[in-house]
Amino acid sequence: MAFRGYGDPSRMLQLTDLPCPEPGPGEVRVRLSARPINPSDLLFVQGSYGRDARFTLRPDSGDLHAGWAVAGFEGAGTVDALGPGTTGPPPGTRVAVSATGTWQEHVCVPRTSVISIPGGVSTEAACQLTVNPFTAHLLVHDIALDPGDTLILTAGASAVSRMVIHLANERGVRCLPVVRHPEQARALALLGTRPVPADSADALTEAVRDTMEHGRVGAVLDAVGGALGAAALRCLRPAGQFISYGMLSGRPIPVHPDDLVFRQVRASGFWLPARLERLDERELTSLNQQVQEAAVRGLPGLEVAETCDLADFRCALEHTMRPGRDGKVVLTG
Repeated sequence: MAFRGYGDPSRMLQLTDLPCPEPGPGEVRVRLSARPINPSDLLFVQGSYGRDARFTLRPDSGDLHAGWAVAGFEGAGTVDALGPGTTGPPPGTRVAVSATGTWQEHVCVPRTSVISIPGGVSTEAACQLTVNPFTAHLLVHDIALDPGDTLILTAGASAVSRMVIHLANERGVRCLPVVRHPEQARALALLGTRPVPADSADALTEAVRDTMEHGRVGAVLDAVGGALGAAALRCLRPAGQFISYGMLSGRPIPVHPDDLVFRQVRASGFWLPARLERLDERELTSLNQQVQEAAVRGLPGLEVAETCDLADFRCALEHTMRPGRDGKVVLTG
């Protein structure tokens, strides 16, 4: 699934025959069979992501027009070849992979970019292991809240939020996930968490005030931005922490200098690729193990709403945009 210019994914993406890549030294080639559709994948095709596409691939047809780029940042499948001198999982091993260009049949990646799929974890769930679970684990680590502290999550029913809620609950942190639809509230009830219904910024401020029996909000994890993100920031206690890790509304967050100067609120951004670069080998190995173990224990947020063949990608994109969807749309084949 490739594109040769930025724009609406439903228009720009096309099925294209590209040469099968050959793994180089230190690389493995993975034959992919499942890939989730994440918001970052769509932003990448739209040209709104933090990483530019490299339009360098040429189709087998010998088309001399502008080169192509392949969409997708994660997937799962089996190792089918090792590069020269590469020691790694033998061919046939099921792996999850983090790479640019997973919406195709084969991808070559460094040995360090694959993790073995634990037994009992389906390929459709495993194809989601390298983005959201890593994000959730690192966000919970970075906010470093104490037991009894309160955390607001603006995209409360998202996969990342459900993972964060699960991990934060294990640490005794109280979570207030913000939802807009009744079906989202029902899904969160399964996690033992009381959601905060709010369809506007004012409604969020009022709902949080009514919900808080004591104490103040210690941190906000915001994936929405805009007025809702700003309202969540205003709910923070002095010296509270605000982390922006998404931009679902597409709107900026207005921050008043009083919040930064007098209330000493700490505002920062989180982007998984940049955060992973700060990990040393020991920390990355530990994080891989934590994610694998969490998946085996039944980490929420890995549910699959629907599977579609790569050839049906336009239908898959339509399903991805439907409100109230519980789980990922996964591209198979």
